[in-house]
Amino acid sequence: MKWAYVSSMLAGCVILLTGCWDSKEVQSINFITAIGIDYADNQYTTYAQLIDFSSIAKQEGPTPREGGQIWIGKGTGTTLNMAINDLYETSQQQTLWTHVKAIVLSENILEGKLEDIFNTLLHSGQLRYTPWIYGTNQDMSTLLAPSTILNQSAQTIELFEPMRLYRQHSGYEPIRLHQMLDSLREPESVVLVPSVSSKNHTWHNGEKTPPLIRMDGLYVVSNGKSQGKVTGAEADGTRYVNYDHVYQYPLYVYGKNSQTPNLTLTLHNPKTHINARKNKDGITFDLHTSVKAAIVENHDAPRSPRTMEQEAEKQIEARIRDTFTKNKSRHIDSYGLVEHLYRHNMDWWKEAVPRGNDPLEHFQLGKVEVRVHILNSSTYKYGE
Repeated sequence: MKWAYVSSMLAGCVILLTGCWDSKEVQSINFITAIGIDYADNQYTTYAQLIDFSSIAKQEGPTPREGGQIWIGKGTGTTLNMAINDLYETSQQQTLWTHVKAIVLSENILEGKLEDIFNTLLHSGQLRYTPWIYGTNQDMSTLLAPSTILNQSAQTIELFEPMRLYRQHSGYEPIRLHQMLDSLREPESVVLVPSVSSKNHTWHNGEKTPPLIRMDGLYVVSNGKSQGKVTGAEADGTRYVNYDHVYQYPLYVYGKNSQTPNLTLTLHNPKTHINARKNKDGITFDLHTSVKAAIVENHDAPRSPRTMEQEAEKQIEARIRDTFTKNKSRHIDSYGLVEHLYRHNMDWWKEAVPRGNDPLEHFQLGKVEVRVHILNSSTYKYGE
């Protein structure tokens, strides 16, 4: 009886051990961490970034980054699947896509190949729906091999963890794959895809200026293709009208003929309500924007909070109007006005869209009412 009991215990242990027989150590698998996809001359080009996880796991703190920590693979083919298979031929060992944290798309892909590439990538069953999505006009090999500050892990760069910096400086809003897919499936929906580059003019390491990831604009995507890239003044107004969430962003308020801002505010969570009204010339949109703010610097004479709010309101209104004018001239609907008509005024949308390829020609901005609510100045709280 005792022997039977011992035998059954040993058999159970052996059965459990069989579940580990085909397990592999991390250094025996290629884990792709970022993908870059381009399309040119009827050829897809896929770039795959591999990071040496085994060397990262052995680090107990920041250590000098070795040149071999990041490898970039490049595959080509007349279809995306052929380009991916081209990568496998010299990958030396099993390659997995389960750890992809970022997908970078070229302008050519954004201009009409989105449905094709997402169908192929998601059919594999390995890719998650959570990678961050970016667009770029930069060389992919350079972009996917950036440096880091203070010898940190390559896994900590903004490409993989954009929300950390976005919460501190809400310049261009990051978007995940599942958010983009949801919007692409909705007619007339506008998706703002952040543009990314590795051009660095700010940080230096001795005499070296290493390539560092930065977001430098937005691609406005609607109906499965990009309308164009906006940056600087062309993107400023969009932050107030069509962002999901702004954590904090600086507003510099200038006096008349002044080169130095009289007032600096940090803005929080602007919200805009859009009303459309029809007239003989087309559709007019009235915007009502509210935003919370905190005073960072005030170089002008002491004045009431309401006076400072009014100064900021004029500045924001000017930016909203300027962005609309600039983007309308380029046929870019960064405010999502066509989508607003589609969702709220279907009859007007049916009339406006068939008139031509660019319904923005018949759109105008009417009233732009901005309400800034300054909550505090330094440690003094004005009230909610």
